[in-house]
Amino acid sequence: MSIRTIFFMAFGLFLLYGLFTIGFPFLLALLFVVLLEPIVQYMIKLFKISRPISAVIVSSLFSLLVFLSLTLLISKAAKEVVGLSGSIMKILRQMAADADVYIAQTEIFFRSIPPEYQESLSQVLRNLLEALQGLLGNLAGYSINIASAIPYLLIETLVFFIAFYIISFSLPNIKKGFLSLFDPSTHHRIETVMSNLYKAVIGFIRGQFIISILIFFVTSLAFYVLKVKYVLATALLVTFVDILPVFGAGSVIVPMAIYNFVEAQPLLGIGLLIQYGFLIVLRRILEPKILGDAMGIGALSALVSMYIGFKLTGFIGLLLGPTVIIIYQALVNEGVIKINIKF
Repeated sequence: MSIRTIFFMAFGLFLLYGLFTIGFPFLLALLFVVLLEPIVQYMIKLFKISRPISAVIVSSLFSLLVFLSLTLLISKAAKEVVGLSGSIMKILRQMAADADVYIAQTEIFFRSIPPEYQESLSQVLRNLLEALQGLLGNLAGYSINIASAIPYLLIETLVFFIAFYIISFSLPNIKKGFLSLFDPSTHHRIETVMSNLYKAVIGFIRGQFIISILIFFVTSLAFYVLKVKYVLATALLVTFVDILPVFGAGSVIVPMAIYNFVEAQPLLGIGLLIQYGFLIVLRRILEPKILGDAMGIGALSALVSMYIGFKLTGFIGLLLGPTVIIIYQALVNEGVIKINIKF
């Protein structure tokens, strides 16, 4: 492998890292534009209209769909948060009302045990109290981080939609400008690499959809067996947050389990924790295989690339790692990269 090839590979990795981090809104906008491009082309042929008009129609319909979906989701989540907050406040008020009883029972219990065990038990209780204080402190920190991230998220969303419209209007020009960076004799190879990457993205979305369907089915069945209220709505919520790398299914199931433990329903709480553990194992088994097959790379390659990507760059690496493997495979298949090790 020549020094020039190594340089371009390093530069490409640096560019990909920049796109998946700082330039993520633009990358996401480009992804959606490319996914919606067949619809734009279909409308051009069907209604005999120009590309800008077709792009405006498709982009506006997509933006309206996203806006309505987010509105419904936020309104539903707000109602659930209000209901959950009411339940938590009710529990805290009940615990405060019973505080004197708990203190009296604790004093009686301490007097009933031998003196040599009282210090050890006191230390255990102090450790539990410190752990609880640490947990509450972490929750408060997470709440502050989420609140401080809201303005940043709004800016990112605005940048995404602006970039989405601009890229949608000028996608052919962007493609021509990108190809102009390469020698004309290699354009067909670059287009093949781009085509393979497009198929891999479609495969990734299809794979995630299959995994989500399985997660929804298993979660609904478990909730039905455990007699959880609002089976379908709760299963949909678990399926949605399970897609998000930062949150995961535990963001819903673990608080539900804790709530049931507090409400003196330990069997339901244990059942929910067992279900959560099963979902973790199920996703870890299915994800590399399904995504690997859908994206055109082996299950081991998918697992290793996702793990290394996550370790190096966080949850963005779950997407960046497989993307690097796909691009590398496509370049090797087209003869752009040649590795011949000789002894």
